Amino acid sequence: MTLTQMRYFYEVCKWRSITKAAASLHISQPTVSIAMADLEKESGLNLFRREGKKLSLTEDGSLLLSKITPILANLQQLDRDIKDMAQNKNLIRLAVPLQIGVQLLPTLFRDFKNLYPEIELEVVEAGGIDSLRMIENEELDLAVTNYDDSFSPNLHYRKLFKSEACFCTYPDHPLAQKKCVTLQELSREPMILLDAVPSKNYFVSIFKEKGYHPEVAYSSPSIEMVRCMVGQGLGFSVLVTRPCCDMTYDGERVVQRDIADDMPASTLIMAHLANNEPTRPTQLFMDYCRSIELTPTHA
Repeated sequence: MTLTQMRYFYEVCKWRSITKAAASLHISQPTVSIAMADLEKESGLNLFRREGKKLSLTEDGSLLLSKITPILANLQQLDRDIKDMAQNKNLIRLAVPLQIGVQLLPTLFRDFKNLYPEIELEVVEAGGIDSLRMIENEELDLAVTNYDDSFSPNLHYRKLFKSEACFCTYPDHPLAQKKCVTLQELSREPMILLDAVPSKNYFVSIFKEKGYHPEVAYSSPSIEMVRCMVGQGLGFSVLVTRPCCDMTYDGERVVQRDIADDMPASTLIMAHLANNEPTRPTQLFMDYCRSIELTPTHA
């Protein structure tokens, strides 16, 4: 029994008429009649009772219908799955931490979409270990993060750029009047940090390596909440990148100043599964990122 015979037989059973089945299939009535006659001859089964123009199923016909119905349903589902797979081939699932994404991605995405308008970019706000675990679980195609590139041997890492940390405070803070500040000066002030790995541990360890013990007064997983608390005068913060805007969400103003001490730069990396060949859109996006001068000021 061929797939075509299955489909024709199903339609005839559905309509109880060869003429109506042919119309539904957009083929001629003789084509369906011949196919049904061939099916009965090849199978040796009497499938229909013919009552004038009406057809009814025999016991064998009903049994055959029960067998082929789930097969055709599975084939329809397979067709839908294949279409979904084809659409997803033009999708990039990307994780980016907010503090990087708001500066780096809008213009980057615009320029990339101008080159490849058919590719869809789906962005998840995540960074650090969380985003790398999502890559390992195949929930994402790419992760942009400043986490250590030794997290997992299952991932492949590409360095994007290095960024210098900056001191962030409210305009009336005494240290805001200086062009640059020292870690010793900052160690005497309450500090507000992004509660995310590795940012929080990274900055605390830098102070401790210099022999200072900073007071972490507040922390938040949201970079904008950190900036809002700074703007309200609750403390200062050290940011991985220098924001382009000095206004917070709640309308307060913050300022950024350089840090005089020698501090290791934070390296932004792009990670993907090492043992999986990147999809064409993912590879195009990675190639594009390497082809431009990718820095927070790119946007």
